[in-house]
Amino acid sequence: MGPPGLGKLVAGAPYTFHGKTPGQPFAVDVELFSTAYDVPAGHRLALVVDTVDPLYIEHNPGGAQLTFSSPAADPSYLSVPLRQE
Repeated sequence: MGPPGLGKLVAGAPYTFHGKTPGQPFAVDVELFSTAYDVPAGHRLALVVDTVDPLYIEHNPGGAQLTFSSPAADPSYLSVPLRQE
């Protein structure tokens, strides 16, 4: 993300699920493809999780909700290897 808050997509991983019982938690593991990207000075790396993307067709019923959480015994994490010059 640059200083005005605008971002550039570096990696994406669309994920679709069907047949899940509403209100029942389920595990999701998402792997982003490996990429090399230089983050310019003054910019930040951001992880965005979204439920609607104009690049993909919309299948969610009106009013649908999705909640993200992580149990203490298996916390969520993001691993970003860094190379500093």
